[in-house]
Amino acid sequence: MSLAKFTARSLLSTIFITGGLGEVQKADQLSDAVDGLLEKLPELVRSQISDVDSTLLVKVNGATMLAAGSLLALGIKPRLAATVLAAQLVPVTAAGHAFWEKEGADKQGDQIQFCKNLGLIGGLLTVALNGAK
Repeated sequence: MSLAKFTARSLLSTIFITGGLGEVQKADQLSDAVDGLLEKLPELVRSQISDVDSTLLVKVNGATMLAAGSLLALGIKPRLAATVLAAQLVPVTAAGHAFWEKEGADKQGDQIQFCKNLGLIGGLLTVALNGAK
């Protein structure tokens, strides 16, 4: 394993490790956002998941980010870890940064976050498709 690849993987994984830890620690505060996103789902889907615990969803999402980010940083199954993170980031990006639904400064902030996440997905897909060892 080269120092350059280790450094690149570690830098890419930082946002997932810190973000995942934050989600696990602050799941109660973030669950309202999940409830809002669940309300946007079609009724047919909502009726199938009516008993979903949004706090638990936040914790699972955070734990997955923390675990996969750590595996990526350490070079343990980096292709699998990158695939999991990329797959997880797609719905989070679409639902959490829907800039097309906003105006003004809120729109600009979400558009920046949306594009940042697209860049992260691109980096993760590079690792997933090409490896990083």
